[in-house]
Amino acid sequence: MKLLISCLLLAFFTFASYAQSKLTIRGVVKDTTNMPLDYTSVLLLSPKDSALVEYTLTNKDGEYQFKNVDRQPLLIKATYTGYLPKQKELVLPETGDLEVDEIQLMPILQELYEVVVKAAKAPLMMRGDTLEYDASKFKVPPGATLEELLRKLPGIQIDKDGNIVAQGEQVQKVTVDGRRFFGGNTKMATQNLNAESVSKLQLFDDKSEQSKLTGVEDGVKEKTLNVELKEEARKGGFGKLSAALGTDGRWSANASFNKFDKVNQFSVIGYGNNVNQSGLSWDDLQEFKGSSAFQFGDTGDFGFNGSGGNYISFSGGDNEESFEIPFNNLNSGYSNNQAIGVNYNYLKDKKDFNSNYFYSRSDQALESFNSRTNFLQDNTSFTSTDQSSQNNMAGHHRVNLRFQNELDSANTITINAKGRLSSLTTYLASHQELIRSSTEQSQMDRNNQSDKWSGAFQGTAIYRHKFKKNGRNFAASISDTYSKADQNGIQKSVVDLMNSTDPNTYFRNLDQLNQALNGSNLIKSSLLFVEPIKKIFFWETFYNFSQSQSETDRQVYDVESSDTRELNPDLSRFFDNTITYNRFGSSIRYANKGSNLSVGLAASNYRLNGQFSVVKDSEVLGRVNKSYLNFTPNVIYSKTMKGNKRINAGYTMGVNPPNITDLQPYKDISNPLYIREGNPDLEPEVSHSFNTGYSMYDPATFINLRFSFNSTFYQNQVVQNQTIDPETFVTTYKAGNVSGGQRYNPYLGFGFPIVKTKATAYLSANPSYSKSLSLINSVETETNTFSHNFGVNLNLTPLEWLSIYTGSSYRLSKTKYEQNPSQNQDIINWSAYSNMNITFPKDFYLDVKFNYNRYENESFGFDQEVPILNAFVYKLLGKAKKWEVRLSAYDIFKQNQTISQNAGQNYVSTGRIETLSRYFLLGVTYNLRGVEVKKYR
Repeated sequence: MKLLISCLLLAFFTFASYAQSKLTIRGVVKDTTNMPLDYTSVLLLSPKDSALVEYTLTNKDGEYQFKNVDRQPLLIKATYTGYLPKQKELVLPETGDLEVDEIQLMPILQELYEVVVKAAKAPLMMRGDTLEYDASKFKVPPGATLEELLRKLPGIQIDKDGNIVAQGEQVQKVTVDGRRFFGGNTKMATQNLNAESVSKLQLFDDKSEQSKLTGVEDGVKEKTLNVELKEEARKGGFGKLSAALGTDGRWSANASFNKFDKVNQFSVIGYGNNVNQSGLSWDDLQEFKGSSAFQFGDTGDFGFNGSGGNYISFSGGDNEESFEIPFNNLNSGYSNNQAIGVNYNYLKDKKDFNSNYFYSRSDQALESFNSRTNFLQDNTSFTSTDQSSQNNMAGHHRVNLRFQNELDSANTITINAKGRLSSLTTYLASHQELIRSSTEQSQMDRNNQSDKWSGAFQGTAIYRHKFKKNGRNFAASISDTYSKADQNGIQKSVVDLMNSTDPNTYFRNLDQLNQALNGSNLIKSSLLFVEPIKKIFFWETFYNFSQSQSETDRQVYDVESSDTRELNPDLSRFFDNTITYNRFGSSIRYANKGSNLSVGLAASNYRLNGQFSVVKDSEVLGRVNKSYLNFTPNVIYSKTMKGNKRINAGYTMGVNPPNITDLQPYKDISNPLYIREGNPDLEPEVSHSFNTGYSMYDPATFINLRFSFNSTFYQNQVVQNQTIDPETFVTTYKAGNVSGGQRYNPYLGFGFPIVKTKATAYLSANPSYSKSLSLINSVETETNTFSHNFGVNLNLTPLEWLSIYTGSSYRLSKTKYEQNPSQNQDIINWSAYSNMNITFPKDFYLDVKFNYNRYENESFGFDQEVPILNAFVYKLLGKAKKWEVRLSAYDIFKQNQTISQNAGQNYVSTGRIETLSRYFLLGVTYNLRGVEVKKYR
């Protein structure tokens, strides 16, 4: 905490020296017809060497202003796309501010356009709706990554997790030379692409894939950053090799190589370590998929989306239907990790092929302690504790292929293929206690082992056709997803239940073998037809079909002796079902001059058919035959206005069928103190969602404002109802439907420069309210949670050799229990971070990162601080500065541990996980930059 305060004081005194404002320079830029030119780039230059001193953009009236300018000889230069740049020397007054005479720009002749553009480079300029940055105008150290360059750009922030935030919004896609290569937020690109290889960066709102191919504006936008490389950078590859050894046998190694030209893009990455680093974060893993990553329309689910209502997806509890590269929380405990991935893309003659393969494995050990207090209706409570030791060994293969071919100007076909193969072995030993008083306790010791294998394949084909009549379009898709999982497990537990009169002995001591074989096949198809009524009105009609056939064969055997086993008919179940979904809908879309309004209605029908028995082909114990008909309206409006302003509003009604794991009528007693039971009588969950928002960004002042408000109301919400045994406190969870749940989530964000190009700030407020309902011992309970979230982020770059990025967030969650007001909880989670970069002479660099987290719950006397300080000293070596030697110190205070706390419908819980703490690494890195860049920034 002292380090954070020191960093802030350093920043304060640094800026105090700059606060002695000498001069303000202002003026206006117009064309030869006396019309003001908005977003004109205006530069202040040194007459000696034309070095850039300051820059800005004009506002909508063509006005510009420079504050805090030193009184020194200056040139002023104005550049605007399509006009000849103009430059002149300024005569500064001895006192007071300077009003510059009006600057008039003349239209440029087309044959001189390219020559002038190359000569009139400005740090940033507006090209239509695109904000373009000249990378050479922003200085970063040799060998710096694209991420370090982005931190220097006005209007762009990198949050503490490495995500790119531009104009108050998170960047959803990064392209390289106009091609979607790394997908998503692409920290893979920002952390591996050398800043020296970048020529320009362009920020804009990209259209959806559906809108691009059909030509019909659908109002869907993706905040996109395009990285344009220097011509010489395209001739070679870029990447890095690094290896490090440290204390207590710690080690880490990473490698990456990327090479691409106008036709081919190739990338390979790999890592290995025993320092709890996956090598890639969650977003990195998502992003590595490249162009085969999600794109609007690639799923083939046409028509408006009602919160999942336009398709069926069943997950088997452990991402059974996921083809994403898996993410494991490797920051906790102790883990050993390795991975390798290959990505190849090809684009030529309107044929776009994308592919990647990724393999990862991890071996993670977790030592944890969790405490949970449960509140009962009579204002009493009991506490459960769990001290466990767990080891997870996982291996995952993922393959993704995507091919898109524009057959001609009217026809396009897209084919996606995805496959996965995973294995997971888990060992768990735990000691659990249920405590009501010093004399009333239950306890359980268990030893479980599980081996699981799973695999799946998905294929999707999409065909789109544009008719000769402008705006008339047709699209069709078909998809098949097949998955299978095989799991074997051993469950052993010794249970001592207090005051137990329960005759079901299987709730007590267990010595069992479990076998589960799950399989499913999901077929989907969609049709879409768009007919223009007038130039600005479109009639969209769609049809969705899907059918899911699934089968679960779970067999539980009681082990009588070492060589015999007997089937347990109470816990064994064979379950198969077929869920058929049909939806037909239509909407009218208005699209004109930035306004986009869609009003639609759809009718959807679900048919659930299933049966269950003890084992396959045995007597049927029960059947499920249900049909649901729902009408789902949908209204979406958005408007893009001048001045980079945008408003949006919408209403959607979503219908989600029950999850297959909640429908299965068997009891899961892998933890005999917490039983889970399926419910074949569940009904689909209906949600009504409202949203509205406003955003604006002024590139002249770098001010951005964003507001949104979202609310959701639930009918037949699927919740986990609880039945708590009053004698033993054994809790049985069973999914059920309740109505009346609500969620409200407003957001306000405001970003502005404190000192233009030197200091920027972003303030945010995100309060929320939720009303949760559930049944506890057949009594409906209501829990209300009010959360107050506030955040502040500061980017300080006062000097070329000093950068400070700092921020803090505060969250107060007030949970109120209607049935037990005396148990109301106030939970505080506060975090702060600071990252300071200092450049020293002779290519020495210091990077200090400090993270502070505090967790408080006064009701239970819980107050935990976790300050984490990491420091890195490194030096660049060699004439080309491709070599780097780095000394890294992690968790210098030796305070690292994983802390969690939260409050739910009738409980409050805390948890701690023992986690890798203080260690040191000494490493070397070689940066491969393709060709040497002659001039370093």
